[in-house]
Amino acid sequence: MKLNSVTENKIRVILFKNQREKLGRWLLRNNLKGIKRNVEMKKLNDLKNVGIFFDASSEKCRKTVKAFIKELNTLNINTVAIGFFNMPAPENNFISDKKLYFASLKDFSFFFLPKSEELKTFIQKDLDALFVYSADDSFPAVALVKQSKAKLKVGLSGRFDNALDLTFELPNQGPEQLTEQIKRYL
Repeated sequence: MKLNSVTENKIRVILFKNQREKLGRWLLRNNLKGIKRNVEMKKLNDLKNVGIFFDASSEKCRKTVKAFIKELNTLNINTVAIGFFNMPAPENNFISDKKLYFASLKDFSFFFLPKSEELKTFIQKDLDALFVYSADDSFPAVALVKQSKAKLKVGLSGRFDNALDLTFELPNQGPEQLTEQIKRYL
C-alpha cells in the first residue's frame, strides 16, 4: 500500500508530536520530584485566593466560569483564571486581563510545558484552591494543573489522572454541575 505525500507528512507530524510529548512528560516528572505540596481543605467562605483552569473552547464553560468568578468576587475571594484552547491559536480573538487569561499551545514550550509569563505566574501563585473545569486532559493541560502550587485541586473524576485532590463523578460532566458540587461540598 502506497501512501501519498500528504498522508506521510501527517504521520510524521503525529509521531514527532508524540515524541515531544514523551520527553515533556519525562521533564515534568523530574520537575515535580522535589516539590512537596500540603493539601488543605477549606470551606468555600474561608478561601482567599482561588484559581480556575477551564476549557475555553466551550462557550458553555466560558459562561459558567465567568458567572462563578463574579459570584466568588462577591464573597471577597480573589480569583484568577486561565482559559485554555488546545490549539495553536483560538479561532476568535479573546481579550485577556489580569484576572482572566486565555492561553493556547503557543503559551507552552516545544515539549508542551508552560512557557509564557502568565502561565508561569499562575502556577507559582499561592492559591487556596484550583478548580479545574476541563474535560480535555491533554498533556499541556495536565502539565499546568500538576505544576500548580494550589493547596487544593478540585475537578471532574476520570480526568487529569492523579493531579487532583478532590474529584466529583458527574453523569454529564457539565460545568454547571461542577459549580454546584463545589458550592455544596466546600
